[in-house]
Amino acid sequence: MAKTMNLEYIELRLDSIKNINNTMAIDLIDQIKNETDIPIILTNRTKCEGGIYTKSEDERIDLLVTCAPLVEYTDIELSTDSSLRSKVISSANNTIISYHNFSKTPSIEQLQVIIDEAHSIGDIAKIALKPQRIEDTYTILKLLMDNNDLIAISMDELGKYTRIVAPLMGSPVTYAAIKTNSAPGQLDVTKTSNIIKELKPDKNE
Repeated sequence: MAKTMNLEYIELRLDSIKNINNTMAIDLIDQIKNETDIPIILTNRTKCEGGIYTKSEDERIDLLVTCAPLVEYTDIELSTDSSLRSKVISSANNTIISYHNFSKTPSIEQLQVIIDEAHSIGDIAKIALKPQRIEDTYTILKLLMDNNDLIAISMDELGKYTRIVAPLMGSPVTYAAIKTNSAPGQLDVTKTSNIIKELKPDKNE
């Protein structure tokens, strides 16, 4: 299916796979790579970070450490214990250091500190935030203007438009669903791709 879609990355959500283990994960990565050369973003989220992984933190990290060398990008949460996080970063080819806030959108100043910390230890910073009002979504736009290598998302229906605007403002990645949405406000791949194409300036004009 990925071959027929306009995808630049595939996010492999290990936490969404029932009874996932190292052998299963390696086999799955091999299957994907046999089907397509689209780069893989490896993710294994805990419940508190918006995922559904239920095993121990040591098992979660071991899974990431084992699989990180096999993929192009590995996503590890900034909130992860620093010693465990370092293991993942050391094993990875490239890293996305992610921060999620499901209750609010902190101030620009607070978020800039988070982004700077993420960039100090990884390749790409990612923030995903809960907006309480439309003005909260503008925070994302300001941060995208001020930072390179930043994935920035305002969640829910209120922030849905940021998933389209962010890549137009230089975000290296935006997330869309193939079938089932994995995050509030997420659009499907076809709709996301079509809107971005429609809005993206033509460099030849």
